[in-house]
Amino acid sequence: MGSVDVSDGGISTAIASVRDDGTDDMYAILKYDGKAKLILQKTGSGSMDEMAGELDDGEVQYVLLRVEGGRDQESKAVKFVFITWVGASVGGMAKGRVASHKMAVKDALGWTVVDIQADDKDDISEEVIREKLKKASGAVTALAWTSRMAWDSLLMSPQASGANYDLGSNAGGNYESKAGEIQAAGRNNYQTLEKESNIGPVVFETRALPKETPIDLGGRPMVASATEGKKNTVIRDEGAKMKGEE
Repeated sequence: MGSVDVSDGGISTAIASVRDDGTDDMYAILKYDGKAKLILQKTGSGSMDEMAGELDDGEVQYVLLRVEGGRDQESKAVKFVFITWVGASVGGMAKGRVASHKMAVKDALGWTVVDIQADDKDDISEEVIREKLKKASGAVTALAWTSRMAWDSLLMSPQASGANYDLGSNAGGNYESKAGEIQAAGRNNYQTLEKESNIGPVVFETRALPKETPIDLGGRPMVASATEGKKNTVIRDEGAKMKGEE
């Protein structure tokens, strides 16, 4: 039940096409061919509703979905969503395989902003997906300001913020990436805020803690003293017992 075969050549081609700004493909759907092999079901350039219409209540399917939005070239967002569809009529054994196969499928599909597992198409409507992306983008931004490690990670990957600076989002034909300047400005701003922070270093307790006796809700000690403990100790002389039985 462990591994799943995602070596089908059509899968890698479809993934590349969905991620390519130069194609019209907006989604790729994978389905099972047997119990442990995935194949490409189809790619499509239509809406999210069209994608949802390809999902079967009796099947387990995986989707890489491309979502675009933004008002201008600098803010244009290209985000990717990983959908695990487990139809309402899928049997128990097939559902069990999803848990062990899901991460391998995600690795094959590549980085995504949001992962969704659903058995109801209402949970993967365009409204729901866009709301999840909005919340995820906000969470990434907040995390970036509270964690230096997360911030550095975002600096290494501008796409993680939702902006697509260097992947060919070049609708006007003359767009010049500002990713480097944005990274530098963000790093400098973070370092300034870090210096101004009033958060001090962690101080560990150095004094000896007092010895305490646990008590119950009635205030009674829960650990018996040595004297009380001896009262409940029974010493048996097996030799004397055997003689008495004779």
